[in-house]
Amino acid sequence: MTPNNTFSLRQSIQHLFRRQCKHSTKTLALALLVLFITLNLLVYMNFSWLFLPSVLDPELPVERRETSSMTRPPQHFFSSAPDWMDEWLRYQWLDPSLNEAVGADLTIDIVYTWVNGSDPKLQALKEHYQDISPLFQMYRAGAGRGMGVGGGSVIRGTGTTKDQTANRFRDMDELKYSVRSVAEYAKDMFKKIHILTTTVDGESDEVQVPSWLDMDTSKEVIQLVPHRAIFGNVSVLPSFSSLSIESQIHHIPNLTDVFMYLNDDVFLGTPTTAATVWTPLYGFVFHMEPTLLVPPTLLDFPANSIVFGEWNSLQYSNYLLSRQFGPRHRSYLAHVPHVLSTPILQEMQDMWPEEFAETSSHRFRGEGQAMDVHVSFFMAHYVMERLRESQLSSFWFYRLDANQDGVLDWSERQQFIERVEKWNKAEQDLLQHYPPSPYSRNFSSYTQNSDARLRQLGFSSPSPSIYRLSGQDGYPFMLKYANTTSSPNNWQSTPYLPYEEVGLRNCHLDVKFCLSPLFLDSTIPEIDNITSAKIFERLAFSEFHCGDCLLHMLRQTATEPGLAGEIMPLDRTSDAYKTVSSDLSKYNYVIATSTYSFIQLQEPYTSQRDLNKILTNKASEAFFCINDNVGDSPRVESAVRQVFKQFLDERFSTPSPWEKP
Repeated sequence: MTPNNTFSLRQSIQHLFRRQCKHSTKTLALALLVLFITLNLLVYMNFSWLFLPSVLDPELPVERRETSSMTRPPQHFFSSAPDWMDEWLRYQWLDPSLNEAVGADLTIDIVYTWVNGSDPKLQALKEHYQDISPLFQMYRAGAGRGMGVGGGSVIRGTGTTKDQTANRFRDMDELKYSVRSVAEYAKDMFKKIHILTTTVDGESDEVQVPSWLDMDTSKEVIQLVPHRAIFGNVSVLPSFSSLSIESQIHHIPNLTDVFMYLNDDVFLGTPTTAATVWTPLYGFVFHMEPTLLVPPTLLDFPANSIVFGEWNSLQYSNYLLSRQFGPRHRSYLAHVPHVLSTPILQEMQDMWPEEFAETSSHRFRGEGQAMDVHVSFFMAHYVMERLRESQLSSFWFYRLDANQDGVLDWSERQQFIERVEKWNKAEQDLLQHYPPSPYSRNFSSYTQNSDARLRQLGFSSPSPSIYRLSGQDGYPFMLKYANTTSSPNNWQSTPYLPYEEVGLRNCHLDVKFCLSPLFLDSTIPEIDNITSAKIFERLAFSEFHCGDCLLHMLRQTATEPGLAGEIMPLDRTSDAYKTVSSDLSKYNYVIATSTYSFIQLQEPYTSQRDLNKILTNKASEAFFCINDNVGDSPRVESAVRQVFKQFLDERFSTPSPWEKP
């Protein structure tokens, strides 16, 4: 309640009693009733924001999940965190005495998903399960004319073709040449190659074996893993959905904590190191398509429709993320090798057990209205959100509350308000930014310094990836010019790109809207920890643009390098410090770019043209994905197959050490 409100209320009461106290009991009762209503109205005006749902999208309230995975001790990618890690997080500083032995032997595993869809046994098995699949029964009954492979199209019409998914399973020897690309360009970065594949003989554990693979020479390096070994519920097998299989990928026995995941149609084109995927200094390396944004809500599909393709699983995954972290658009992942993590995927499965189980139960992509978790997209944005949450919560609960008494007193709030006012004043004119901190960084500093820092610890260069922006510098996709005096129109707001200079970003932090009127009220001596937690939930998630701006302000006004000055708890011996430090290490990441191509093979002429471009750019094309999108014409398929094989033989002419003579 503001001082003016209090004064006005006092005057009203005095005036009322001067006039009415000499009258009847009924009059006194009426006066008390008026007083009661007035007090409740004032309380509502000052505190009602605490009970309102997010106004970003009334159809998508934030409903946070708290599970055991969020309270158990965080896991590290080392048996214990190295001594230098704490100094790196605190000050972005490495002891000059550290030598190259630290990271000299960093290796990770590589995982492929593969089936030989041209195997007659698999074709017969697939046709059997299509016959009993509700999805295909609906299709053949007239719900769909054809099931496209992209975009999440809704298909209706008359179904006549028995199998519209042949191109998803057709084998053109892609795996053989993808493994050749790994052997040529990544021979020093991996420990093992795990190939997830299926069985075609009922209960047998005998898996499909690539025809070119020499089982004797490859057994120390390449491991064939049956789907039965990773699915918690084997009754849903066999599975013909890559999304279903990917939802269980972290259950591969003896898999490294961090691994690189490739589909068999993804190829390496230049030398690749583990730093292309992950390092302890910079964390996970995510390659994004920042201008291709996935909406946070589900599509409303017509009745009796078939939903197929990748896009709806992306929207479903973003819907789940939005319920947990706030309803924002999130960027698509580029078609390059993806980084995944066994402990983080397990943490996610613990948080969304029903959703992971439901995804694993869908034998064909499109079952269950295509509401599947998209593991690579899901994990990348989960990591980004958890790092953001760790940074904001550490500031809010361990630094804003300076005396650590569990409440926010007026002196603590006043100091913060004055800091925000100084920031806002400098940010009013878009051309007059707050004087940048000498310790804030931008993408050019990563290009200049990341290689040297990695070399100091013995890690290889991240080439062919270029680090652009770290999650330690704030949320990379904060909204441009977000209006924190209200909720933004989430469908029209444009995020910054991770390549835009951090120091030139602009935001205005409205304390009244983002933190509530009571935060500004000097007559409220203390805000208890329950109310403080509610304010934080609003700031960080329901009105996420407020949290993004706060984090940006903290990093741009830092008084020392690293996160010690503004984010991390001051008491390095406390449990809070250990938890925050561990989370900052676990969820650390960078956004990176690299040259890559995504090609869809459809007919001979365009296929030849696009593949020739890759050959022309051989020296610089870091990755490329070649997607089989050929129709069901045997003549076109044969012609494209020949063009594709000629390209693969020319581009990867050297057999891998694990091929048959």
